[in-house]
Amino acid sequence: MRDFIGRKHKHLVAIMLCLCIFGTLSLPAAAAPKTDIIIFNNGDRLTGEIKSLKRGLLSFNTDATGTISIEWDKVSKLISNQYIQVETSRGARYFGQLTAADEEASVRVETKTGPQSLDSANVILMEPIELGRALDVLDIDLTLGYNFAKAGGVTQGTLGVDVDYRTRQRIYSVSASTTTNDSNDQEQSSRGNLEFGYRRLWQERWYVAGNLNFERNDELGLDLRRSLGINAGRFLIQSNSMLLDLQAGLQFSRESLVDEPEDTNSIEAVFGGRWDWFRYDSPELDWSTTLQLIPNLSDLGRLRANFDTSLRWELINDLKWGITFYSSFDNKTSDEASQTDYGVNTNVTYDF
Repeated sequence: MRDFIGRKHKHLVAIMLCLCIFGTLSLPAAAAPKTDIIIFNNGDRLTGEIKSLKRGLLSFNTDATGTISIEWDKVSKLISNQYIQVETSRGARYFGQLTAADEEASVRVETKTGPQSLDSANVILMEPIELGRALDVLDIDLTLGYNFAKAGGVTQGTLGVDVDYRTRQRIYSVSASTTTNDSNDQEQSSRGNLEFGYRRLWQERWYVAGNLNFERNDELGLDLRRSLGINAGRFLIQSNSMLLDLQAGLQFSRESLVDEPEDTNSIEAVFGGRWDWFRYDSPELDWSTTLQLIPNLSDLGRLRANFDTSLRWELINDLKWGITFYSSFDNKTSDEASQTDYGVNTNVTYDF
């Protein structure tokens, strides 16, 4: 079989390996004392360390069991000496230690301005934020996929990594992915993407964001596109089972096409949305869909679009199997290139 990744993507693989190494090096030098306490609805108690609350699951580490996932609606109260970031479905954020609330199914946060008692049903995110403990606010997802069909000797390989680093009001992200298609009777084709993102969170679920993106796609005749953009968005729905996020903005793009001797510059509008649905009952499911519409303001009549949808379910703790459909469209490509690129792949994802 030909080179699975190909020369064009060696730089991308190197970047992803560096990101994984960075995540490993971000491990804290010493484990935090496990003095956090969960009080369950039935009165039982469990002592350990709060790792996070996301998508209706409380990640909790104990010496006896390691890290386990606990359904949030089974928790009555939390006690923690850690400095915790707590976010509600309305987009409000609180920072402080957690003390036992007077009411059942409540979270009490000892903020600098005084204690805040929150209804547990409205709490959608909790993360420890402490200096010197980068891994507590660092999320790393590594995705690997491989498909083979004997007819035609068709193979497809995917490799991707997503890294998010979260502070009180900011999220820094790096995302890299590459997909290579190979067959006996066609020339190898590939697509790749590398994106650096920044998001500043505001109250009432609003945010502003910026991104720097590098993209290539053999099927669309795109040798390289560099985009620098800024946008604003809002979470219309933000709960323990669903997210709906809409955004709009502008970006500057510089393109190098396969059949064109000169690069082209343009200003584009960007309209996007993301919908996530998740279920923590067995089996744990996660369905994510994103859509981007990009009309070109410098070349009126040109329209690009990107659509992705992925369904994943957990096999074992933090390891998920999934299936992904992706599609890219450009109504003004080079003469010999296609206007659409789409495909389906299966993959496994591990969440560090």
